[in-house]
Amino acid sequence: MNNRAMDKCWAVGLVLLLAGCAARQEAPAPTTQPGREQRIASAIERGVAFLVRSQNADGSWGRGQMEDSFLELYSMVPGSHDAYRVATTALCAMALRGTGQTEAHGKAIEYLVTQGYARRDDGSLLYNTWAHMYAVEALAGELAENPDPRLRKMIAWHLDMLERYETYVGGWGYYDFLYRTQKPSYEPTSFGTASGLVALRVAQDAGVQVNRAMVGRAIRRLREMRTPDGSYLYSLPFKYRPTAEFNLHRGAVGRIQPCNYALWLWEVEGVGREQAMEGLEILRREGHYLEMGRKRPYPHDSWYQTAPYYYYYDYYYASRLIEKLGEEARRAYGDMVLEAVIGHQEADGSWWDFAMWDYHKPYGTAFAVMTLQRLLDGR
Repeated sequence: MNNRAMDKCWAVGLVLLLAGCAARQEAPAPTTQPGREQRIASAIERGVAFLVRSQNADGSWGRGQMEDSFLELYSMVPGSHDAYRVATTALCAMALRGTGQTEAHGKAIEYLVTQGYARRDDGSLLYNTWAHMYAVEALAGELAENPDPRLRKMIAWHLDMLERYETYVGGWGYYDFLYRTQKPSYEPTSFGTASGLVALRVAQDAGVQVNRAMVGRAIRRLREMRTPDGSYLYSLPFKYRPTAEFNLHRGAVGRIQPCNYALWLWEVEGVGREQAMEGLEILRREGHYLEMGRKRPYPHDSWYQTAPYYYYYDYYYASRLIEKLGEEARRAYGDMVLEAVIGHQEADGSWWDFAMWDYHKPYGTAFAVMTLQRLLDGR
């Protein structure tokens, strides 16, 4: 290299060095990140503000208006929307009760005891099962502090509907595309059955008499859907296709937590602390498949046929498992659940995973708030 070339290299190097120094001098000082508890509390506060702001005048959430989607679920008017609205309102009521918000929470409970009815609106559609499950859970959670006799009356109505619309072999689903019989001819889904069992356990623990035969049928069906590797079939008929991609860990990752939680709550042999920890480890390892499906416009079109609406639903039940497991699980999995939820909060304070009329932001926010509340209360 000649002297002229060397001089040119030195000049270029000096310019780059000076530019780097200037850039470092002009860079803003790093801001102090808020502590974990402050971060969770702030997110919950914004989520609650969204719920209060979006509540209807009658105390419910959702009007059946299309907001963020161009293709909606197969639904009927008005029945499907009654089911969506009651289920969403029940979830929001539970979330608000957990944060101590009183006014909006009180309006939600008043709606549930006066207008919280939902029925099967078509032979093929049983979205009302979700309304019955979450209404039972929300209203039963009120009994310890609320003496209103209407609570028990409405719980009894929803329990009767759950018995009426359990499948012909027990457990619950939300479609009957087969024979559309009075007792649904479709066999149950694992996650629907798990959610129903959780609600029934909450009711029983609150002093409500539940149909133990119905509980027993649901438990048997859910146990049949548990595979030897700790996964859960999508629904009972898939026992003939247990290795289908949607039944493997990656496809079932959105079902494992509620199913484990339900069976453990009912003290079913073979599903307890060890299996719950194994399920949370599956979520740590395969949870990115839920992330791949989040906010996709079509159900089950993501890898391993996960669906977007599993996202906050599954992390919510994961937080309930962590709460039940205690400090060991909180240290091992608390931050995993926290980061999966808190970073997805929208600018308006909501969370959502699947655009569904205008119910998706309230139900997603309710699940997220309840998840974060458990992580906050555990520290």
